Amino acid sequence: MSDFLFATPSFIDGVMSVIDLFGVSQEYNDSHTEESADSRALRADVNAIKADFIDAYNSTVASYA
Repeated sequence: MSDFLFATPSFIDGVMSVIDLFGVSQEYNDSHTEESADSRALRADVNAIKADFIDAYNSTVASYA
């Protein structure tokens, strides 16, 4: 799972999220253009699929070894 959309929160951000009823203090990572955001999202999706495939392959090989 990727986390490039949301900024990494700190402990203080977690505490403040309980108090922040209107979502004013939430931070998001920005991209310069829509194309770069799409590119990052597509790359993250491909990397997640690749990691899942590698895990499935390794577990299949281990079960037949």
